[in-house]
Amino acid sequence: MLGTGGEVRILGPVEVCGPHGLAVLTGARQRSIVAVLALRAGTPVSVDCLVDVLWGEDPPRTAVRSLHSHVARLRQALADCGLPGALMTKPGGYQLDASVDAVTFERTRDLSLWRGEPLAGTELFGWGRAEIDRLRDQRIAALETYWGERLDGRNAIEELERLVVGHPTRERLVGLLMRALHLGGRHADALQVFRRLRHRLADDLGADPGPDVTALHTAILRRDPSLHSARPAQLPARAGHFTGRAAEFASLAGLPPIVVVSGVAGVGKTTFAVEWARRVAGRFPDGQVFLDLQRLTPAQALTEMLHSLGVPADRVPADPSATYRSLLHGKRVLILLDDVRRARDVLPLVPGDQGNLLLITSRDALSALGTHHAVHTISLGLLSEPEAHDLFADILGASRVHAEPGATAELVVHCGRLPLALRIAAARLAIRPGRRIADLVRELTRNDPLDVLSVDGDDRTVRTVFASAHRTLSPQAARLFRVLGEHPGASFPADLADAMGPGLDELVASHLVSEVGNGRYALHDLIRLFARQSGDIGDGVERLLDRYLTIAHAAGEVLNPRHDLVTRPRCDDLPFTGDRVEVLACLDAERDNVLHMIRLAARSGLHRETWQLAYLLTAYFEARGNWAARVEQCEHAVVAARALGDQRAEAEMLRGQGIALQMTSRIAEAMVVQRQALALVREAGDLRGEARLHNNIANAHSELREFDLALDSYRVAMDVHGVAGDEVGVALARRNLGYTYVRMGRPELAAEPLFAALETFRAKENLRLEAATLMSLGNAFHRLADLEPALRHFGDALRISREITDDRFEADALTGLGVTRLALGDPVAARECLTAALAVCRALGDGHREASTLRDLADAELALGDLAAAREHLTAALEARVQAPDGFEQALAHRTFADLEGRSGRWTEAARHLAQAVTLLSSRRRS
Repeated sequence: MLGTGGEVRILGPVEVCGPHGLAVLTGARQRSIVAVLALRAGTPVSVDCLVDVLWGEDPPRTAVRSLHSHVARLRQALADCGLPGALMTKPGGYQLDASVDAVTFERTRDLSLWRGEPLAGTELFGWGRAEIDRLRDQRIAALETYWGERLDGRNAIEELERLVVGHPTRERLVGLLMRALHLGGRHADALQVFRRLRHRLADDLGADPGPDVTALHTAILRRDPSLHSARPAQLPARAGHFTGRAAEFASLAGLPPIVVVSGVAGVGKTTFAVEWARRVAGRFPDGQVFLDLQRLTPAQALTEMLHSLGVPADRVPADPSATYRSLLHGKRVLILLDDVRRARDVLPLVPGDQGNLLLITSRDALSALGTHHAVHTISLGLLSEPEAHDLFADILGASRVHAEPGATAELVVHCGRLPLALRIAAARLAIRPGRRIADLVRELTRNDPLDVLSVDGDDRTVRTVFASAHRTLSPQAARLFRVLGEHPGASFPADLADAMGPGLDELVASHLVSEVGNGRYALHDLIRLFARQSGDIGDGVERLLDRYLTIAHAAGEVLNPRHDLVTRPRCDDLPFTGDRVEVLACLDAERDNVLHMIRLAARSGLHRETWQLAYLLTAYFEARGNWAARVEQCEHAVVAARALGDQRAEAEMLRGQGIALQMTSRIAEAMVVQRQALALVREAGDLRGEARLHNNIANAHSELREFDLALDSYRVAMDVHGVAGDEVGVALARRNLGYTYVRMGRPELAAEPLFAALETFRAKENLRLEAATLMSLGNAFHRLADLEPALRHFGDALRISREITDDRFEADALTGLGVTRLALGDPVAARECLTAALAVCRALGDGHREASTLRDLADAELALGDLAAAREHLTAALEARVQAPDGFEQALAHRTFADLEGRSGRWTEAARHLAQAVTLLSSRRRS
């Protein structure tokens, strides 16, 4: 549509008004073309269609040429009035992009837009004439609605008589005139109007009047008192600005008789309800009633309703419900009940038949109402980001918003896409035109947003609307609300809330807590802030942490019972069974939350809970990775253990920190903390802990390619595990010893320790370590060029990894299968395996594995001759090495890059990459 202030007017003589004034339209043909294109504004109209409507069924042979000529002159006329480009040529026809008064009228029913007969001054045929009739009918319908709301007005009878003269058989108009005459005390005249209608219908159409006007005639004959009922027009004014909610409006297209609009406080329930009520008010000619039920008892509300419908205060009967239903029977009245608290408050106000519309707003879903009546529920959510942006821009002004797009986006986030918060923020800025949006964002960041989001002189603030919802809660729900406000995650599972106490259903019904899917729930950021300020939670934080400790302990017993430093009472109220897949799925859903919970414990000075929760999650991170988060968890845990003076706990969390640092390629730091832990366990005489740390230190040496030091440490680990009587520990060190032989280029020495370890793990039914050992065997046989056994071992490792849902091992097994398939001369199968491995690595957030897999994928693409794909993978591999440095792997990537550049004939680049590979390998040997 035009953005320059132009408008096409067809509700009267056809005109085009542009920034420079009215367009000069010469002749009926030009006006007709404008009118036809305006009727389809924004949509192409074909040449054939234009010819039909402009010339009828027998157009001249020159019609198309004449049309093009008229369009050319019309374009010039539009350009002269300041609207160049409004009339566009489209494939097969023309399109007019313009604001059109008829479209505005259809939306607003604003009768002041009419200036006379529609499309006056045009000559149209076919559907063009039908459009004129349609517009006339729309105007009459709007006039009927207008005068139906003003029957007792000073000019009602005069205007209705004039309209009936023009439309003598239009029964609704005749009925309105009969009512107006009756209300004015002219009963005989009202009956005479009916007689004229009856005669006219009989003479012209051979028909009788319809049932509605006939029933009205009977009621006037009987002087029915219900005829004196008022036609209220009580709907509040629309909000100054409204945006979005298209899907919700579309769902109401069928005008369901009872609608409940629910949603969180401040989401715009009343605004939405009033907007929709205004849009459909014309379909309820007998009136629109508005009641605020927050301030009324059910009995008072019913009395107010009767008063609105014309019953005097001294005539309210003993049974007002029956009178209420009688007054509404056969009528079409829209009733808007705002801020309903309980379903039972609404029941007496439900009309007896479905011709009326009962529209209800409530913070509660009022599900109990659905047990009595068919209810259409609209649950208003937060605005989308574009909708929130548009609402803010509509209120504040597009120019200020466009000048600060970044600050606007930040403000939308601070307001949580809550309409009330956005309106208040815009209002605060509107009263200070010189203030920047960024200044308000800074104020929201530095201060309590609930204090900032208020306007002087308006007691409807974000805090007050939340408080009004909070006041209606039961004591149990209010207590749960405060506890859940302390939960630091984006969402939480139902079992967590249930473990904290009753009230979740009540909080959801009140829209203070939202269901976000998959059995999880969330608090809006501003509601969470309000919850934290709404009262003392006692031991709420401790109870939240206790639940997480219970879940983590039970999960650890399933995933790896060897992590047994922390013991807790057995709990039967768990969100999973003993199935490993279920356990991992449960913890996957909580993965982001556990770091927030550990931070909360640390902030709260709960040292025992801090280190124990981090420790109990060890087995989960072994299976799933996400080592960057694990580093921070262990850092908090180490600080907490030191604060408690618990050296055993400190050593264990240093060990965990060292593993996480090593997995994020921070090998030197890992070595430091592992040695700190080793000193602590030796001092405590903890042989098992000492053996584990020797094993971990050996792993670090191996990653640094210090293979001799790694072998020495593995052997020490085997000896100490043996003294401690830990068979699995001995086998693990043996497995690592065998894998180190593979990495140092001595695969022939690997088979004995690897097969010995495999036998132990199978005897102990340790599937995870069995899979790890099978992968080491696969690597050993691959290095020996014995590829069929390598395939078999990698395949068995993949099967077990998927069975126990260990993503890290699944990625390694897929990579092993890929490089083995490539060695067997099947690059297509290799690429398939490596692509799957890459997806798992990225899901894990494991940069080291991702970079290595990308290099292997490049080898597969080179074998397939796809140099472009190989280049893409190698470039990504080297970029990934910035965050996960490994000189040896980087050297291999540069060596492959050199091969790629050589194949591309770029010998200088090939030499450069080869030189970088040599430099990296040489530096590793020197270090």
